[in-house]
Amino acid sequence: MANRAPTFSLQRIIFLAVSLVLCVQVGWWISVQIRESRRLLEARSQALQASRAEAWQLDSLRILNAIHARPDRSSRVGAVEGQLPALPSLEERRQAIQRKYPHVAVVPSPLSPDDLALLDGAAFLSLRPEPLAELRNQRWHSVFRATTEGAFMVIVVISGLMMLYRKLSEELDLRLRQRNFTSAVTHELKTPIASLRVWTETLFTRTLPEEQRTRIRILMEKDLERLNELVGNLLDVARAESGSLVLHLVPLELGPWLRSVCEAMDQRLGAGELGLRLEFTSEPLWIEADPKALGTVIENLLSNAYKYAAEPRETTVTLDGDGDEVLLVVSDLGHGLAPKDLPRVFHRFFRVGDEMTRQVAGTGLGLFLVKEITARHGGKVQAFSRGPGLGAAFTARLPRIPRPEDV
Repeated sequence: MANRAPTFSLQRIIFLAVSLVLCVQVGWWISVQIRESRRLLEARSQALQASRAEAWQLDSLRILNAIHARPDRSSRVGAVEGQLPALPSLEERRQAIQRKYPHVAVVPSPLSPDDLALLDGAAFLSLRPEPLAELRNQRWHSVFRATTEGAFMVIVVISGLMMLYRKLSEELDLRLRQRNFTSAVTHELKTPIASLRVWTETLFTRTLPEEQRTRIRILMEKDLERLNELVGNLLDVARAESGSLVLHLVPLELGPWLRSVCEAMDQRLGAGELGLRLEFTSEPLWIEADPKALGTVIENLLSNAYKYAAEPRETTVTLDGDGDEVLLVVSDLGHGLAPKDLPRVFHRFFRVGDEMTRQVAGTGLGLFLVKEITARHGGKVQAFSRGPGLGAAFTARLPRIPRPEDV
């Protein structure tokens, strides 16, 4: 898929660039919130400091007013005043300060170097620790809230971008697979049609010996069978997608039936070409299945084992019971699959490689049909591979039923 990498690389670059810009913007916004919260804390702290100074001024004015409020006796000749006027008590002054400035405390000794001594030196004015602690808590709460909101916004936006990226990737992948499918179908139709045309012209324009005519007839039958298989797969896919793929389920003993299908497929592909080996349990295994539809599953798996492996081939079909399920495995030592392709091999139209350079015939519908038909039998199919060049195994699990005579 040579055209796919540049497009996906560009998408990744755009996605990373947008994510980086978003993270930078959110980081800048969080730094602004932290800076503003620090400024607000400093302003409120200064306001508290100012309230302490105002409390000191209030108390000092009260003392000065009390001093200047004594009677004026300077007009009396020879009068001597030996007594200071009575000043308000410290408790009265404390109550007055706390009524107007609740954040200021009157303490007997300073609690910090910034504390102010009263005018008469009887006590000191100090800021209560609770308001300052509350301001710090408010600041950290605002910072935490801004950070949380920023992180949440980043997560939401990046999640949305990832969803869009995934959807776009899936859409591009589907379009690419559809394009590949069109190319594959064109090739699959063109090759047998061109072959049939050559054989037809040969038969009608030349006089051939019977042996050669028989050989041409066999080749034409193979081309017609190839066309018939292609059309049948297309019809089955259309029925599966529309939900009109009808199965006629009957009790089926899987061992003898599977052996006959595998041997017939081996003969069809060329006797011994598959390197077929059957490993069946001796235990009778029964399932409810549509023999024709399930035969399509086995034929497609064996056909893939034939097409995607070089000679000499080794194809193993294993049949065993696994509790309430029947386990059917078709494995080969062929080209294998990359880990990234394993989740997609059952997608419609998916084929490994570039359609323009691919040498293996096919349309990308076989494994899609395998999955659909297996699912309609109540089972599931999985693909396994250790990597390119190390072969592949397809495992189908089907629900097991009791032997019909035992019911």
